Amino acid sequence: MRSHSSKVFTGLVGVLTATVLLAAAPPQEISRLGADLTPLGGEKAANADGSIPAWDGGLTQPPAGYVAGKHYVDPFAAEKPVVTINAANVAQYAGKLSAGHQAMLKAYPTFKMNVYPSHRTAAVPQRIYDATKKTAATATLAEGGNGVDNALGGVPFPFPKSGVEVIWNHMLRFRGEIAVRWVAQAAPTRGGQYTLVQFDEETMFLYHLPNMAADALRNRILLFKQAVIAPARLAGGILLVHETMNQIKQPRDAWLYNPGQRRVRRAPQVAYDNPGTASDNMRTSDQLDMFNGAPDKYEWKLVGKQEIYVPYNSYRLQNPATKYKDIL
Repeated sequence: MRSHSSKVFTGLVGVLTATVLLAAAPPQEISRLGADLTPLGGEKAANADGSIPAWDGGLTQPPAGYVAGKHYVDPFAAEKPVVTINAANVAQYAGKLSAGHQAMLKAYPTFKMNVYPSHRTAAVPQRIYDATKKTAATATLAEGGNGVDNALGGVPFPFPKSGVEVIWNHMLRFRGEIAVRWVAQAAPTRGGQYTLVQFDEETMFLYHLPNMAADALRNRILLFKQAVIAPARLAGGILLVHETMNQIKQPRDAWLYNPGQRRVRRAPQVAYDNPGTASDNMRTSDQLDMFNGAPDKYEWKLVGKQEIYVPYNSYRLQNPATKYKDIL
């Protein structure tokens, strides 16, 4: 087996509770946004050993040489790994590895992880920072934590007190306004064989549209369309989803078009742990985007913060000039 690597950077993650608190953030907490905390509620300062630098506003202008509509320019192209983690030294770095990382290193002895210097490049439009301050003062969890009320445009709980608030922060984070992407999915067999399933996906993030009004939102987070374009035996299938903010009061609306039947049908099964599109039961609907949908079938526990290695600033992987051999 040839060796594999993944470009990884250090970062902070919050791990997740079931306790539900309904109160919005008080003014003294909100005043911290943009002061000692980032405008979205993250830790602004560097970590203890400086391996994670302070956040200074992020990357707000494209690097020199960027052409609109083209791939991003890598501002860190000359950097080299600070450490390479493999099966031989995994124990040394176990404290900063997820359970998945450790399982991969154990299962595939030639797998390796190149760890590069950390850069906190994240930035969002100023209107999202402003909306977060406003929303933090009004947002509350719906009954049972199964939705969010009185929130629009910003992170609803920048000072999370429960795991379910962290999950709602994830689902309501800024991801742009309209996104179009072409992606491929592989469901490998035990022997390693697979057929690529290709999708054409479009998403409109209603929650983050400029000048969106609460009454126009109508309990919806986003609109999503997914069309299967390959292989030929699956091509033509279409999934349409209206994602809701309170999915118990109003479950997500979903429709499927079956090209063989030439019919559009409601698809209530597109939720929870039902199989994802053309995934051969290897992923579930709520695994897309790490987690999405109603949180009511899970217990979310907030246990604190931990520094772990995470994929970030992966410019090299999206560069069309990169070849498979270049990332080994």
